[in-house]
Amino acid sequence: MPTPASVGAVSGARGMAFRLIGVVYEAGVSDAVRIAAHGTAAIVFRDVAALVRSCSPRADPPDEAAMLEHHTIIAGLARATTIIPAPPVTIFRTQAAVLQWLELHAIALADGLAYAEGRSGARVTAVRDIAGATSDPDVLPPSAAAVESFRVLRRYAKATVPVSTETVGDGTTIATEAFLVERTSWESFADEVAAEDIRSPGLILRLTGPWPVYDFVRLQF
Repeated sequence: MPTPASVGAVSGARGMAFRLIGVVYEAGVSDAVRIAAHGTAAIVFRDVAALVRSCSPRADPPDEAAMLEHHTIIAGLARATTIIPAPPVTIFRTQAAVLQWLELHAIALADGLAYAEGRSGARVTAVRDIAGATSDPDVLPPSAAAVESFRVLRRYAKATVPVSTETVGDGTTIATEAFLVERTSWESFADEVAAEDIRSPGLILRLTGPWPVYDFVRLQF
């Protein structure tokens, strides 16, 4: 039978459950627990580890502060190590349930970590530049220019995911796309976004990140 290895105080008070922060490599679990801090512990199965914190067994919707804390922890971890982030309210009733989940998905989790290793998420939003709009027939309209710019940027990413493709908000946002970028190539990718922004009158490209790999590797329960 597999036995969980733990770093930090895994055991909680009677009636407490475990909130999942994310999954990391077992090899880097000590550093991950140190970075996450505040009662974080690790439950390990083979090469993967679940980072958890004791919590109430009630899966209440998180408030804004709880959401911010969760994403801040994951962002800190992502800067230092490879992590598959968990959704904000992912609760297991017992330590045994966490271990069973790790055992069931161990191969997929290891593959997910390998896929995410050394990579970060980027989001690029295409916005109509009302002030820079032109009637020049040789210039692509903003929607078409956004499609072309995203096509160019895909060459510099390992994967892409459309995030939104409808006009939202104040009516100027055209679309947002997520890009999986090698960390070592981040500056080059940012330069390409800037070049596309300059190349397309009437269009503004806004780059945010680097982000954890939320858009590209997701946990199964």
